[in-house]
Amino acid sequence: MSWVAVTAAGAPAAEEAAACAPNGTDLAIVASDNKFDRDCLAAPADQAFTIELDNQDSGIPHNVSLYDTANGDKELYKGELISGPGKIAYQVPAQAAGKYEFICDPHAEFMRGTFIVG
Repeated sequence: MSWVAVTAAGAPAAEEAAACAPNGTDLAIVASDNKFDRDCLAAPADQAFTIELDNQDSGIPHNVSLYDTANGDKELYKGELISGPGKIAYQVPAQAAGKYEFICDPHAEFMRGTFIVG
């Protein structure tokens, strides 16, 4: 007998974690304790969008960059580094529909998540 973790709604937990859908062009994310506050962001396809980064880590530089890691780590957008505490709004050009990754470049090994364009 095999077990699958499910959410209260009855959907497999992994499926819910991966479910992240576009809801407008103004996105926001917080960096605190060398972690992002979410593991998925989403934007509509073929529309420019904004990502506001709120870096709450005093004296530590963070950014948000987008990569197509499934196709050779192709850089789609590289956000400017900002040392905390501070905020920056990235104006990101329109992207093609797909599943990508968002990454903090200086901390790529542990600050990353899924980026859905759809």
